[in-house]
Amino acid sequence: MTSQRMQPGVVNVIVGCAFSLWFFMLIEVTGISQAAVGKDEPPTFVAWPEKGLGLSIDLTGFKKDIDQVKPDGRRYLMASHPKTGLDVSITLEKVPTKASAKGCLEQLRLIQNDSSVTRGQDIALNTTGEIPTLEYTIQKFRGVRVDQKNVYACIAQDNVYADIHLSKAQYTTADARFFQSILKTLRLQPPPSEIVPPPAPASPKEMVRLPAPAPPKEMVRLPPPAPPNRKELLNMGNALSRQYEYARAIAPYQKAFELEKAEPQLDRILWRTLIENLGMAYGMTGHLKEAKAIYEEGIQADPTYPMFHYNLACTFAEMNDLDHAMQSLKTAFRHRKNQSPGEGGMPDPLKDSSFQRFMKNETFRNMVNNLTAIKS
Repeated sequence: MTSQRMQPGVVNVIVGCAFSLWFFMLIEVTGISQAAVGKDEPPTFVAWPEKGLGLSIDLTGFKKDIDQVKPDGRRYLMASHPKTGLDVSITLEKVPTKASAKGCLEQLRLIQNDSSVTRGQDIALNTTGEIPTLEYTIQKFRGVRVDQKNVYACIAQDNVYADIHLSKAQYTTADARFFQSILKTLRLQPPPSEIVPPPAPASPKEMVRLPAPAPPKEMVRLPPPAPPNRKELLNMGNALSRQYEYARAIAPYQKAFELEKAEPQLDRILWRTLIENLGMAYGMTGHLKEAKAIYEEGIQADPTYPMFHYNLACTFAEMNDLDHAMQSLKTAFRHRKNQSPGEGGMPDPLKDSSFQRFMKNETFRNMVNNLTAIKS
């Protein structure tokens, strides 16, 4: 296995204004099925449509957010556990040569050397267990305490690699057992239907003529699945954003945005969530003009919501437009009382990396100090 196996976007560096993104990604969109799962539910099996070797993993109590085969042929599944907030993503990849434990270690070391990991705490590459793992913790994100635990694991068999990523914000030591319980269930194996024990030898009395097989039943063509609605699309985008895969999150967010423009259905909180997260995904991937346009559309419809103005100020700052950034910041703080419930106050621009380029500007510093000094 070579460095080409590393997935783009899995361990991206976090930049730009994102104070409220964590809050909005934790919102559970209503209308998505969260049926209780029985304790006797069989392990989830992740495989390609043509079967072959796949991954068995116990995801009891999880709901699938994304389940697909990517255009490059890799198998991808992302699931979240509503009760605990634990996210699991799985990527299966077939390679032309034999997959190996050495290849898994190369992959984990590539991730370990990424700048987003080296900025974390408690980084540990464990090679002594049955499955090699890399773990680290992100304690703070943009000045907000998140305590996000990340564990990467990799297993190999035949010509298949399985890359697994577990992550959870607000992690405590009490969550360690849940992480380990999932890792212990990982198995690469053929589909369950293909694992059949050999039949016992028949006794002489059982050696009788078998009846002719029944004729095959007429195939019934099932209707195509309904396309995802805007709430499901919002959930898909949020699931990708939680994994820092902002480039891939744009498509479901953008589709939900277009549906909502054509026929508004989301309540105010979810609509704000959609605008914030779509603009954030554009900003995180360097599409600043698109981010600016999204925030401006949000402001046109909801002109007194402060976080649209704040994130627009961040976007202007990334464009190195000091005057418009200051103007948007002033507007954001003027409407600070109109934040959504639970947002926890306005962010501090002096601690925001988007505005660091302006820190030597005395006019900007004085303006920010005056804005943050006002508590109401």
